[in-house]
Amino acid sequence: MEIMEGGIDKINLITKRDVERKLELQKRKEDKSNLAADNEKLGYFEKTFANKRTHIENLLMHSNTIEKHVLPDHFNDISKEILLLQKYVANSNIFLRSYDIKKCQESIQELTNKLKELEDELLPKKKFGFKNRTKPKVNNKKLERDEVDFHGKVTVVAKQTCGFSNRVGEILEIGGDEIFKKDVTVENLENCKVKILGCPSTLHLSYLKNCYIFAGPVSTSIFAENCTDCTLVIACQQLRLHASKNVNIYLHVTSRAIMEDCHSIFLAPYNLKYDGLDNDFKKSGLDKHCNNWKCVDDFNWLNVDKPSPNWSLLDEKNIVDYWGNL
Repeated sequence: MEIMEGGIDKINLITKRDVERKLELQKRKEDKSNLAADNEKLGYFEKTFANKRTHIENLLMHSNTIEKHVLPDHFNDISKEILLLQKYVANSNIFLRSYDIKKCQESIQELTNKLKELEDELLPKKKFGFKNRTKPKVNNKKLERDEVDFHGKVTVVAKQTCGFSNRVGEILEIGGDEIFKKDVTVENLENCKVKILGCPSTLHLSYLKNCYIFAGPVSTSIFAENCTDCTLVIACQQLRLHASKNVNIYLHVTSRAIMEDCHSIFLAPYNLKYDGLDNDFKKSGLDKHCNNWKCVDDFNWLNVDKPSPNWSLLDEKNIVDYWGNL
């Protein structure tokens, strides 16, 4: 009986080893197949990435030949292409090596830097001076609940100017024909309220601290950078936000919002009210019924499976019902 049991154990051991050997062979075969598949995917990725990068480089190269009034849209298109390239890399991370990912990120950063250089060169920011400022009467009408009105020293920009700079603690106004289809720049302001009630072509916001910006529909893009502790009530075709923090944005955007190097950005739908707003929407060409205010592409967050930690929706209890009596 013991001899029979010993023979059975030996047979079981041989069978176990045979199974393990076959499993090991199968594993090697699968690993080899997976490696071949990954190599095939990598080859396809490298070719596709190179083609997309070349396309963007060609767009950048031809920027000098584009008419100035078309440049904002041209640069917006390039930004979208760079973003799509970033997403393509992110979606391919599963089979890319760390070295490949690093090289791709470096290439994308080079494209982004080149785009910024061209924007600074071909769309330089204007400097403004101000004369003949007047102080209109302040409307002391009692506000309804959650309706915001600002009182204090009011400065109306002189005719033929297109923006404000280097101001502290003022209410600044510009609008109507003064800004119609023009580029407006607002920069280096602190503790100011700015009213841009009309439909400019583009709006540039930079180096703003503790400011409120109220803008009618902008025909193309709003470029905002280095904004801190601000509230922006804005409407545009595309928003591009850079190097900003602690900003509440009441947004109407018909394409997408793009942000980079930002954090603590909070979004809510655009809710500005003023006489002539509907007409300004018509003149701007923006679709008042198309608002993608929740669609944000964060250049610093490539993980497609998790939301960016750099922005979120504004808490409902903190949302102003509407901004009026401006």
